[in-house]
This record gives sequence, C-alpha cells and structure tokens, in this order.
Amino acid sequence: MGLWRRRAARWRSREPRDRPRNGLLLTVVIGVGLAGLVIGLVEARLRPIVRAAAQAQAKNHIIHVVEQSVLEGLTARQTGYQDFVTIQRDASGAITALTSDMAAMNLLRAELVEDVLAAVNGVDVSALSIPLGSLLDFDLLWARGPDVHVRSLAVGTVSAEFDSQFTSTGVNQTLHRIQIHVSVPLTLILPGGPVETAVHTSLCVAETVIVGQVPNAYLDAST
Repeated sequence: MGLWRRRAARWRSREPRDRPRNGLLLTVVIGVGLAGLVIGLVEARLRPIVRAAAQAQAKNHIIHVVEQSVLEGLTARQTGYQDFVTIQRDASGAITALTSDMAAMNLLRAELVEDVLAAVNGVDVSALSIPLGSLLDFDLLWARGPDVHVRSLAVGTVSAEFDSQFTSTGVNQTLHRIQIHVSVPLTLILPGGPVETAVHTSLCVAETVIVGQVPNAYLDAST
C-alpha cells in the first residue's frame, strides 16, 4: 500500500507541470489550423481574380508584341495592295475581275507567322506581375504590395489567316481592305496552376479605294 501511495503522489506532483505544456501545444495546434484555414479561404477567393488579372495583362502584353512584329514585317517588306490584288478592266474602264495572288499572300503569311513566333518566344515573362493590393477592393491598396508573378509562359502554334473586307465609301466607290488575323495560344503558369488562354488580333495588310462597280462574284468568293 505504501508503494502505491508513493507512486500516486508522484504522478499528482507531475500533473501541474505537464498541464501548461499540454495547453500550449493545444493552443499552437489550434492556431496553426486556423491560420491554414484562413490562408486557404483567402487563396480560394483570390485565385480567380489572379487568373483573370494575369490573363488580361498577358494578353495586352502579347498583343503589343504581335502587332509590333507584324507592322515591322510589313514595313521591312514594303508590301502594298498591288502586290496581292490585280484589278482588270475592259475597254470602257469597267471592272471585270479582281484577281488575288494567293502565292504571294501565303508566302507573306508564313513569314509573318515565323516573325511573330520568334517575337513571342522572346517575351520576358518576368515583366508580367500583379501587385497584390490590386486584387483587393480597397482604393488605398491599389497597385501596392508584393507582386504575383507569372513564372513562365508557353506558346503554342501561331496561326494567321487573311480576310478581305469590302465597304462602300461613296457613290460607285468601294474600300477594299485585306486584313490578317493572328491567333496565339498561351499557357500561363500561375501559383494556383496552369491557365490556358489565347490572344487574337487583326491588322490591315493593304487597302485601296476601288472606283467602279466591284464584281459580285468576287464579293461572294471573299466572304
């Protein structure tokens, strides 16, 4: 009996010292759990905003790069309307046909696509960042705080297509505009995971005002 009493007394003497430790451990566990929950909720709320902002910024940046590349390519090649379209007239001056040089247009398209692909692959993605304060609904925090960076950007196959548009500009006058539509698929690597998006832009390659009645057959073939 004396032995059991001594052991019981020893355990009772340890309880006051162990209780603070157990209480502190429980507090730490609860604090870490609450912090993780708050971070998870904030991240879940901000992730769609981060994705939308990153997509908008990447699109604006890539569109600028694409348009600059195409314009520089057209300027360097000094292309004009007469390089792609031949207007045929009869003896009275009436337009009989509009003939497109598809070989020249396809060659230009291939060269421009190559230029655009090289320009987009050279984009410095470290320039794409979003201030964390811009993701919150507080004017005082706008464009402030640490940046959320787009760590990398993958470019798919760049595609381009020509399109002809005819617009009446007056009596017996038609504006013929040749445009190129460029599409660039992108993959943005964000903290929440990859995001697929695409950039589409159109630029005028050549245009002229045609005086006379444009043949309906060409209009139908171009639409």
